[in-house]
Amino acid sequence: MIIAGMNITYRHFPFGHFLDGMERAGIGSIELWAGEPHFYVGRNPLSTLRSIRKEVKARKLNIVCYTPEQCVYPYNLAASDPDWRARSVAYFKENLYAAVELEAPIMLVTSGIGDFAVPRADSWNFASDSIAQLARIAEAEGLTLALEPLTPLETNLVTSLREVRNMMAEIGSPSLRVMIDTVAMQLAGETPDDYFAAPGGLPHVHLIDGDGQSDAHLALGDGALNWEGWVQSLQKHGYQGCCTLEIMGSPYYANPQEAIVKSLDKLRQLGISS
Repeated sequence: MIIAGMNITYRHFPFGHFLDGMERAGIGSIELWAGEPHFYVGRNPLSTLRSIRKEVKARKLNIVCYTPEQCVYPYNLAASDPDWRARSVAYFKENLYAAVELEAPIMLVTSGIGDFAVPRADSWNFASDSIAQLARIAEAEGLTLALEPLTPLETNLVTSLREVRNMMAEIGSPSLRVMIDTVAMQLAGETPDDYFAAPGGLPHVHLIDGDGQSDAHLALGDGALNWEGWVQSLQKHGYQGCCTLEIMGSPYYANPQEAIVKSLDKLRQLGISS
């Protein structure tokens, strides 16, 4: 099992500060959040991508997943406005090629959110068509597209393993796989055991604590979730993929290193090292 840090926790620091923090913490793998101010395809040129790749390799770090910002910026794969949806698909295509340039094996994607003024079935079809376009490119580029369920507070479309599996069956692409976000998983009443039965296996996990009621993404030990039991479940199944500490929220942004170190200490108590 690989433990990774994520620069979204360091969003108010320079990218180099994040990389230095990973070195100090002894973390060898990272999930790259592609958002401002670190990297955003809408602003940064190819030379920035190559600079990031050099910085990462110079520190002997490994990018295990590339995650475009898709909850803040104005992109929505399920948008009912066809122009907005087309621009959203184009944005994700650019990010797919950025992931390839950075030699990341996985890119994360979510369903977007459906317009409440149209039938949910229509929004589902919009999302399915958009993700199918991305999956075809991922296939050609040898990239895994990890579909992350969100919480019902974030979307009205894909919020559970059942809905991910329905989307996968509908699109029928070997590049499209399911992943775990422990906060969304808990709100859906699921466990890691459920996910190991999904087609194609489990390529990626967001391992975070939460309050059990909201979409809060907390450092391990700061919430009420049974993350220790879930880690043990992953071990029982022989999971050898990555668990990213996707810690977010204003309490962490001023001192992200503290949140990462605290979470790593909790994992070490279970015998898991980074």
